[in-house]
Amino acid sequence: MSEENEFNLPFESEDAEELKLWSALEDLPREAPSADMRRSFYRELERATSSHWSERIRDWLGFSGNMGWVTATACVLIGISMGQILGESGDAEPARLQALEESVALLNRELILDRLQDSVAGKRLRGVIDAESVVQDDIEVARALLVRATEDSVQSVRYAAIDALGPSLGSASIGIEVMSLLESAESPLVQLALVDLVLRNGSNSQLEYLLQLADTGRLHPDLIKHVNKSLGRESV
Repeated sequence: MSEENEFNLPFESEDAEELKLWSALEDLPREAPSADMRRSFYRELERATSSHWSERIRDWLGFSGNMGWVTATACVLIGISMGQILGESGDAEPARLQALEESVALLNRELILDRLQDSVAGKRLRGVIDAESVVQDDIEVARALLVRATEDSVQSVRYAAIDALGPSLGSASIGIEVMSLLESAESPLVQLALVDLVLRNGSNSQLEYLLQLADTGRLHPDLIKHVNKSLGRESV
């Protein structure tokens, strides 16, 4: 077995079936999946965890969770506003149209934040997928994704959140927080996901800092090999 396949990271579950699956994965090639494949996997996983089509419709409409009835009320108000605009003479004021667009964007943002805090893992995963399209321009959404990336009890949600954070890694505040989390993360699996995030999306300074963490032994030993190999260096 080549060096790149020798990842002896600990398995964090007591389930016998999951342990059997984890062991079987050792025989699979280690090529990283494409971004499209990862997003497709997360979407299919979210569909599989949804209990019934009617619940998915209620969730899509925003009638569940703490913000559910706020979302419903906002939809009614937006509908009334749209009706008033369309009912007037053909020359609608651009400012009013812009205000309506901003209201819709705000509603979507609140729905995403609500889903990211939901008690159901499938809905949190849906929130992560939706957050990917706005995270680069919204610091609050980015911080909520960081919470999911480091604290969520479900691994698929954690990894999806880490992938979604990629576009915002260039932001100074988010970049600093990601590197700080990488340095303090105790779980080798969380470290691995954060390392791959930096390797795929990090700036030169972030890559240099990643090498410093590897050189000073502040990463899991297998991850030190992974970092050095990915950046074209021999293990030290």
